[in-house]
Amino acid sequence: MFFHQSNLPITQIDANSTRQVLAHGDGLMNALITFQHALPETATIPLHQHPHVQTTYVLKGAFKFEIDYPDHQAIQVVHQGDAIYFPANHPHGCIPLEDDSKLLDSFTPIREDFL
Repeated sequence: MFFHQSNLPITQIDANSTRQVLAHGDGLMNALITFQHALPETATIPLHQHPHVQTTYVLKGAFKFEIDYPDHQAIQVVHQGDAIYFPANHPHGCIPLEDDSKLLDSFTPIREDFL
């Protein structure tokens, strides 16, 4: 199937970010996440978790990411071209460090809550 970005709805996640679900089907989904404004590196990272395995590719900008594992907490700054793997059910989150930053998130299985 073909998915043309100009035909795909954009969902406002919060005052600073939007999500656009891109291609999806047969257990795999991609989503474009855009952040309008940078936040201070000292900002609290909003953590969440879900039963989906996730990878994230930094399309533009820089982000401070956190992944909480049972035995330790991983925090790193990533930049354009970097990628991250998130195991299922591990709390994780990020804050954008540059204006107009973009992420490409991939999930398996698909996020039914995004459709």
